[in-house]
Amino acid sequence: NGVISGARTNEFLHEKSRIVSHNQDERNFHIFYELLAGLNDLEKEKYGLQVAEKYFYLNQGNCIEIDGKDDAEDFRFLIGAMQVLGFTNEEQDIIFRILASILHLGNVYFHRKQFRHGQEGVEIGSDAEIQWVSHLLHIPIEDIFRILTVKATETRTEIIHTALNIDQALDIRDAISKLLYMSLFTWLVHRINHIVCKNNHSISSRRPKIAVLDMFGFENLKENSFEQLCINYANELMFNHYIKCIFKLENAEYMKEKIEWKNVDYPDNQPIINLISKKPIGILPLLEDESNFPKASDNSFLEKCHYNHALNEIYSRARMNCTLEFGIKHFEEQVWYNVEGFLEKNRNILKMEIVDVLQSTKMPIMNKIFYYARELTDNGRQSQRIDGRFVTMKPRAPTVSARFQESLAHLFETVSQTNPWFIRCIRPNNDREPMKFDDKIVFTQIRQSALLETINVRKDGYPVRMKYAQFVSRYHSFINTSQLPRGTPSKEITRLIIEKYLSNDHGYRLGFSKIFLKESTETILEKERYRIMIKAVSKIQAFVRGYQARRRYNSMKRCAVRIQRAYRGYLQRRNYQTLKRGIVRLQATFRARQQRKEYEQFRTLKQKHEMERIIIENKAKHDLSLSNVGK
Repeated sequence: NGVISGARTNEFLHEKSRIVSHNQDERNFHIFYELLAGLNDLEKEKYGLQVAEKYFYLNQGNCIEIDGKDDAEDFRFLIGAMQVLGFTNEEQDIIFRILASILHLGNVYFHRKQFRHGQEGVEIGSDAEIQWVSHLLHIPIEDIFRILTVKATETRTEIIHTALNIDQALDIRDAISKLLYMSLFTWLVHRINHIVCKNNHSISSRRPKIAVLDMFGFENLKENSFEQLCINYANELMFNHYIKCIFKLENAEYMKEKIEWKNVDYPDNQPIINLISKKPIGILPLLEDESNFPKASDNSFLEKCHYNHALNEIYSRARMNCTLEFGIKHFEEQVWYNVEGFLEKNRNILKMEIVDVLQSTKMPIMNKIFYYARELTDNGRQSQRIDGRFVTMKPRAPTVSARFQESLAHLFETVSQTNPWFIRCIRPNNDREPMKFDDKIVFTQIRQSALLETINVRKDGYPVRMKYAQFVSRYHSFINTSQLPRGTPSKEITRLIIEKYLSNDHGYRLGFSKIFLKESTETILEKERYRIMIKAVSKIQAFVRGYQARRRYNSMKRCAVRIQRAYRGYLQRRNYQTLKRGIVRLQATFRARQQRKEYEQFRTLKQKHEMERIIIENKAKHDLSLSNVGK
């Protein structure tokens, strides 16, 4: 039904170097600045934090704040997002502890120390920072001192402890910081995936999916190193996939469908990819080989690159003989790479002892996070047959380039199975300034990214293509299909539709199994389809409105009959009550009249009797008086 049932995030190609160093006018990852800007004074005191300017990992680029970005507000937004996703207060506290520990580690510095037997070592000159790291991570402080100053080499019979020099100690410090950050990042990705995709079946291969791949852009800095080579190699692979989808597959599709088509010339960066990664003499395979030799150096690696690729026109030797660099003509532009530190960055210098120290924490959630640190460094143990018996061997830790190429191979294996849509970002200028448009830089990007060739393909080719059955299903309303013979092929129906509505054949081609359309032709068909749909919709609406009107009339008619019946009943009941009241009043009047009549008769009779009594009384008195007189 179109509702998103789940989401899953996959991680690849981390810019780990930014954790410990970044260029001028750049920042470390935003979370560190947001953390320091968003925590209140009590929370900062809890984690031993100060302002961002105080931390070496944050102040190298002299860019603490960014115009238009409110770190404190973004931190509040981050806290709200964590609460929405169900992160507990304890989990949030663990996250802040690890981030604070990274900042404290960055401020750890070392002094040279001369031992009695003449060996040079280091001692830590910032005990307070180590104490904070121990407190925040719940790790014994003596273990932290040990892994930062002493290297333990394990042999078959014993463990040899060797003092580190300052450069090695700084590398270990930075490596631990990177491992802390990457372990936290990996745990967060798994934690979020568990929340937003609890049911793994919700993102199964059988269900439709939408994926968004966000990659680094092409980089050409003032000083390019191993990280830039990896980033630009990934961009070369993506550009190669773009070429394959837009040009190679386009030409193959026309040939397969027997469509007349003039092949478009397009840039092919496969030689660049071969230079970087093709075994056995590609730059990354050479780096992999050199990383396996303890005595190899950046200089020996560069010499091998020169030896194997000096005649390759894409490859360039150093601009100055004294510099450790080589150049590659990428699809965008020439990039010079300084190989200083290549081998060290490619090797996995972390020992399992360091992971063991991290996993000795007393905090359960933090222990789970550091489990991913073991995954990032451990490759399992292997068995090897020596002198007729199997011996468990300590595995060689996978290098950064090996892991990187493996993740890219998996990524593009997945991408190749999708129907991609490409969004290409164009830099308006190289100064990262707003409202500044450098037309030369923009034109160079457009030209070198094959956008002009892409436009020509879209213009001269037939970018819209559909199976005949799909075309008929979409545009069957253009003709009366009921008059066609039963079983008419979809291709024939397609031809009838096209001939009826298109005046020429410049906008389409009929292939073996598909119809190919120009975008302008599709627009014509879609407009006609829209007109037919509107006409059909109008008829449907008229029918529905008529049906609704009739239904409403019949309903009103039934209601009117009910109302009339009820009203007539009401009138009858009212007339009956009126008549009843009239009869009652009439009866009362009649009875009153009868009573008055009887009363009058009684009164008249009474008066008559009274008169008779008076007459009799008077007569008696008269007779009595006459009698008295006679005597």
